Amino acid sequence: MIVKFSDHGKGKASGVLNYLLKEKGDKGALMPRAHAKVLYGDPVLTEHLINTTSHKSKYKSGYLSFLERADEISEADKKRIMQEFEAVIFCGLEGDQYDILWVEHADKDIDDAHPVGRLELNFVIACQELRSGKAFQPYYEPADQKRVNAWKNIINSEVKTIQGEPLSDPNDPERKRLVNPYNSHAPRPTPFDVKTYAKEDADKDEETITNPPSRKLLEEAIKRRLLLDWQNGIAMNRRRVLGRLEQWGLKINRGNSENTLSVKSDKLTDKNGKPMGVRLKGGMFEKGFDGHQFEPEVKEEKHSSYDKSVNRNERKQLDEQHLANGIKIKEAYHQERYKDTLLRDTLVINKKQDKLTNQTKSEANINSKRSYSPTYKP
Repeated sequence: MIVKFSDHGKGKASGVLNYLLKEKGDKGALMPRAHAKVLYGDPVLTEHLINTTSHKSKYKSGYLSFLERADEISEADKKRIMQEFEAVIFCGLEGDQYDILWVEHADKDIDDAHPVGRLELNFVIACQELRSGKAFQPYYEPADQKRVNAWKNIINSEVKTIQGEPLSDPNDPERKRLVNPYNSHAPRPTPFDVKTYAKEDADKDEETITNPPSRKLLEEAIKRRLLLDWQNGIAMNRRRVLGRLEQWGLKINRGNSENTLSVKSDKLTDKNGKPMGVRLKGGMFEKGFDGHQFEPEVKEEKHSSYDKSVNRNERKQLDEQHLANGIKIKEAYHQERYKDTLLRDTLVINKKQDKLTNQTKSEANINSKRSYSPTYKP
């Protein structure tokens, strides 16, 4: 399982909610999305909170993506994962202080043998603390990444499929890839087999790189050509990768992160005439790239060492430490920021009439959402 947060969040709620719950039919009209269901929350309430807030950041969305299929993970484990994710994001807050919508997708990689696709637990969080109306930032990478990653690692080590198999570990060296096969602008990976990649295919890709018709095609062509270069012993380190990109006339963004590489082509521009960037992901685009580390025998040796029980235990202890420390820090931050948001009334029950006061009815309705069962059908 991996955790991803989207960069979107400043527009109306219809964009993200339509993506999660709807799809276009044969005639272009929106219809309920197949293999999508609400596991927890109320889309109408979430939409209202997002559309009525005055804050610049209106929502934060993302997903927990699993290699396992939706019917391979029990409903109890899905519930646990969602609840624990909330505890990690909303440290120190009560259930009536935030709103989150959970939508399950199970439509990835469906085929005749697998009618149920890979599991995705999508979430949408309104960027507003509900008692005070103050702005709420669910995830800020520099402050929150270590805590969320530690939680992710613990879940991957503890949760098992219905068949008793452990969840796939994205940190396993055996799973590390030279390039991310998922194109930034397409939902499915682009197949590539170097054995069937002829010289004429390489020439076509170089022409695409020289005169790119789109970001999608440019990204795919770069990846294929660099994979061929690695196979031929050419692109074996960071310096050589950068050299090949520059040789093809691409401009490299010198402010790249540790794990990605961004390039631009003067011949691929937006509507304002500015060159458009393409972000490349995968081991080949990391700053410390060493092509020899991706040889099959080296990866197998690393996997064996990584999989040893003593190493697993040490990693888990470190993750638990990072998680506990991170929660303590975030909890203190939230409690200080929202310290004046105490509930106006306590829960009062009239024993004779057995009714809640109007104030506590509202609070009870908010808290009742925590049942984690389908509450809405698109």
